[in-house]
Amino acid sequence: VNGSMRVCIDIGGTKVAVSLAPDRAAAGTPPPLQARRTEPTAKTGDDHALARQVLRLVDEVCAEANVAPGSITAAGVSSCGPFVLDGQGRIELAAPNICGGLAGPARGLPNDWMSAPLQAPLAERFKTLRVENDCIAALEAERRWGALQGLDHCAYVTWSTGIGVGLCVDGRVLRGKHGNAGHAGHMFVSDD
Repeated sequence: VNGSMRVCIDIGGTKVAVSLAPDRAAAGTPPPLQARRTEPTAKTGDDHALARQVLRLVDEVCAEANVAPGSITAAGVSSCGPFVLDGQGRIELAAPNICGGLAGPARGLPNDWMSAPLQAPLAERFKTLRVENDCIAALEAERRWGALQGLDHCAYVTWSTGIGVGLCVDGRVLRGKHGNAGHAGHMFVSDD
């Protein structure tokens, strides 16, 4: 792999995917992925288990691509939500399908997390770090390379482990105070 690389991180309620891509891609096309690892989202251990999983997967894709892990200084994170901010204003994941302390015992998650730190532990490793709600990241990608090019008013909806929405109004992507604008939310349904 030649040239400068960045790591792309996708965190979902079911899986985590990490890949390497060139820092710069040809105009009008998304950057090609060089190496990729995917595994189920960490939900056991302490609340830093998810961040440790991501960093381990980064090391693994670097090894696969024969890239020195320390040479990767930029990371983009696309994560399911919702987000909360810690005392220093850094993003933490507060998804009830990952954080057992939010979900309650009926959901059977093997942890008592109220949130999972993301931005703080990843910022210790990467000089440049951007963490976005996955629907906002997908909305921006569609506006740049896909079906939403040239649209000033648009929405992106995903339906997977949870339901998410990214919104753009007057050409501005809406993020909100904590990065949750447009978040459609997550609801538990009880069969009784």
